[in-house]
Amino acid sequence: MADILYLRAELKYVTIRTAERELVLEESLSRLEEEFRDRFVRIHRNCLVAKEHIESFEKESQAGAEARWVVRVRGVDEVLPVSRRQQPAIRQLGKKTA
Repeated sequence: MADILYLRAELKYVTIRTAERELVLEESLSRLEEEFRDRFVRIHRNCLVAKEHIESFEKESQAGAEARWVVRVRGVDEVLPVSRRQQPAIRQLGKKTA
């Protein structure tokens, strides 16, 4: 559990992402959120991120598009989009950098 960076729902599966690999699980993201509420925070309707692995919460500008809020996760280069609805929960973690 400590190695899991985030959980992302895709179709009827949940992808478990660690720094080294991805695994697929046939489980509901909502059930995982309920069971591991203390460890993960929802950042989008399809994604839970391990609180301890959040590096930053920042505004990302995109050429020709509206800026969006994203979470950077330690151990991976990708950024994960944060929905407007979930922004207050991420702000409470105190990881904002921009």
